[in-house]
Amino acid sequence: MSKVINEELAAIEAAAVAYLTAFNSADITGVVATYTDDGVLMGPGLPAAVGKTELDVVYRRVFEAVSFDMEYEIKEVEQVSSDWAFVRSATEGIETDKTTGAAVAAAYQELFLLCKSANGSWQIARYCTSKISP
Repeated sequence: MSKVINEELAAIEAAAVAYLTAFNSADITGVVATYTDDGVLMGPGLPAAVGKTELDVVYRRVFEAVSFDMEYEIKEVEQVSSDWAFVRSATEGIETDKTTGAAVAAAYQELFLLCKSANGSWQIARYCTSKISP
């Protein structure tokens, strides 16, 4: 594999890792910044959130209700064209309900569809996550 391809795949993976890291830190600004302006979140049991304004609202509600101590594993990174790619990951750890203090094990699988912005950075265009039943 050429150096250019390796560097591009590393940049694609880094975009997903930036999201996962910001999410685990409950960094709303950091999470929303990883998306394109018209980015879409498709989360478990929720209607799709479209655009940075809606994303900010959804993530704010999530982080007000639950804290996360998660570890992720990147499973697959593929560039499908010059400006589109996807990343598949798996996340597991502990979710804590901030109201009750109840902590439970949780596991998710994620699919990121990323697009390359005009400035050459990779951002999340679509993100789908599903909770894996225990």
